Amino acid sequence: MAMRPWLLFRYGRLLTRFKRKDRALQVFQAVIRAHPRHADAWSCAGFLLAERGDLEAAIDAFRHAIAIDERHAPSHFNIGYLLQRLDRHDEAAAHLRLALEMDPHLERARQALDLSLAQLAK
Repeated sequence: MAMRPWLLFRYGRLLTRFKRKDRALQVFQAVIRAHPRHADAWSCAGFLLAERGDLEAAIDAFRHAIAIDERHAPSHFNIGYLLQRLDRHDEAAAHLRLALEMDPHLERARQALDLSLAQLAK
């Protein structure tokens, strides 16, 4: 019997917590194959891809999460943060603003937005 997507997702989170990140990424990808509209699985996969240094693939994964749930504030924040790392501050600022609209208490997004705006002002 195949594991249910929600249970498989929780298994991936557990693997991430125990630093078995390669296996966790495989598990999140399995969740996505079984349930392609699982925004949190896309987001978790994006986080692990970013940690690997595959920023474009990570941004793509976060964009999938947003396509499923346009109000997924963590994905907007993560896209903004990764775009900053790629010196794409105008795009970064747009996503960081959206993250703050959705979650005004997301202090990391506020700090990141300030950084992007400072870079754009130069």
